[in-house]
Formats: sequence, C-alpha cells, structure tokens
Amino acid sequence: MKTLLIFPKQSIQRLAALLLAGLFLSACQHQQLETKAELLVFGTLVQITTYTDSAPPAKHAIQKVEQRFQAFHHEWHAWEKGGIVSKMNQAIADRQPITVADSVKVFIIKSQKLAKQSDYLFDPGIGQLIEMWGFHSEHWQGPPPTEMQIQNWLKQRPSIADLYFEGNTLYSRNDRVRLDFGGNAKGLALDIAMQELRQAGIDNAVVNIGGDMRIIGRKNEQAWSIGIQNPQQPSQALAMLKLSGDESVVTSGTYQRYFEWQGQRFSHILNPNSGRPADHLVSVTVIHQDATTADAAATALLIAGPEHWRETASKMGIKQALVIDQQGKIEQTKAMAKRSKLLGTSMIPR
Repeated sequence: MKTLLIFPKQSIQRLAALLLAGLFLSACQHQQLETKAELLVFGTLVQITTYTDSAPPAKHAIQKVEQRFQAFHHEWHAWEKGGIVSKMNQAIADRQPITVADSVKVFIIKSQKLAKQSDYLFDPGIGQLIEMWGFHSEHWQGPPPTEMQIQNWLKQRPSIADLYFEGNTLYSRNDRVRLDFGGNAKGLALDIAMQELRQAGIDNAVVNIGGDMRIIGRKNEQAWSIGIQNPQQPSQALAMLKLSGDESVVTSGTYQRYFEWQGQRFSHILNPNSGRPADHLVSVTVIHQDATTADAAATALLIAGPEHWRETASKMGIKQALVIDQQGKIEQTKAMAKRSKLLGTSMIPR
C-alpha cells in the first residue's frame, strides 16, 4: 500500500522534508518494478513514480517528462524572462498583438472557461495584483499595497476575460492584464506528464508536484492511499482517501505560504473581487480527473469561502471537495464524504 500526504503550495525546504518523510512503499501481491525520479522544478519538489514489468522503458519515459517539465517551467513562469507568459505580458503592456502556438491558445481558452465558471474567483489575469502584493517573489519584503493602490486596480479590474483571439493572434482589451498561471499551471503540468507516460505504454504511475497529484492505475492491484494534511498539525493527516484509475487530487491552502507585516498575516491567495488575500478557509482539497480543472477549482473554492464554496463547486462541475475553515471545521460534498475517512475529527454534515 502507498501513503501520500497532500500539501498545499509551500516553501521547498518544508515540502521536501514532509514529502520525503511521508512517502513510503511496501510490496503487496504481484511485484512490479518501481522506477522513481525526484527533481526540483516549479520551485518545489517533483516526484515521478511508475510501476512496470520492465524498468528501461519507464526510465526513458520519466526522462522525457523531466525534459518537458524543465521547458514548461521556463515557458509558463510569469516572471521568467524569455518565456511565453513573459512575452505575452510584454505584448499586452505594449498594446501589441502576439501570435502563439496552438497549445498556448488551447490552454488560455480553457483557463478562460474555468475562470468564467468560477465567477472569476480563479483568474489568471491578475498578475499585476499579485506583483503589487509582492507575492511574485519567494522573499516578500513588504509593505502590503495601500488602500488607494488596491482601489485603483479594482477600478480597472484586469481579467483573463479581456483576452481574445483572431486565429492564433492574441489581443487584450485591457493593457493592465498580466497573466500569472500559478493557479492552474501545475495542473496542466500534471496532465502533460500523464499524457507522456500513457504514450509510453505506462498504465500505473503517480506524479506529485508539491503535493498536487495525478494518479493512473493502481500499485500491485491496490489503490493509492492519500492523506490530507491537518492545517493545525501539518505533520499529521486528518483524512484519508483511496485513489485509483485516473484521478487528480489538488489542495490549496493559506497556512503554509504567507507573509507577515506588523503582526498581521497575509495569505498568498488573492481574491480578485476585493484585491486582498483570502482568509476564511485554510484548506481546500479537490478530486477531479483533469488536474488543470482541479487546480483551478481548489483556488476558486478557497476564495469563495465558507458561505459560497458549494455554489462555486457546482458551477465548476466539482463533485468531490473537502474544505477546512479557520476554526478547523470540515465540510465535504456528498461524493467526497463517501470516499474519505476522517481521522479523529468529526465532519459537519450539510
């Protein structure tokens, strides 16, 4: 049986320690060969594990995934000079069109659809707001933006909805749009990785990017056992899930990555409607076959907060979600409750 802990986006040092401590494998029934790789990319630890009858093809497939991840990080990091996102942002700022590849266009259109479904709680067009808060950097210096700066941004309200295509040429109606796909790029990377592994004939694998996972198949005829991290005691799991087949599980949280200024804590996840950090839910876990969708939805549900997360989940087609509020209370969708096992914690039925 395999046990994994799901962690929200956080510093690489803490993540590496937790994952390396929490990830273990044991043999059950028929033994397949485990092929495993670990690398640092996307500013976090990436783990790729496959189970096959022959190791060489698996190693070759993993190498291809690693190569694609390195290229992906350069192209899709919002603040990486020379990448496609940086080029698009510069073109938008210059009020110039830019021609992009089919794959880039497809991803932007998919992100626009997800943003619309979330009522733009998830919105990759708010890169300027992210930079204003200083959350584009791992080393936040402060201070937070002034009220006037936030209100000026809200008056313009740049959004991914401002983008449109003519053929493969991208235009923007608002020159203050700055793309930052931190809310779903890792999901896209997971989907790309699994596509690569499947094309290599691999049917049993897990790819883990900083706690966001996509899983295909099973391990020696047994489902994967996934632990959801307890925000109040990060070294422990508060719930367990069983995953198999083809599923993605993504967690967004406010309790691992944050900054403090004059005694006040600021989460790195921003609400585009207020221009301020989300601060009502501390963790949201979503299961969906498509990792890009799960990634975007986890962000949107966290921003939606205790009163509206169910409505947002419904609009985004999310049937399996678990949320934890500031008081440690847990709520789940009915579909999630059927497959999760809470560990010493009472669920709030609703």
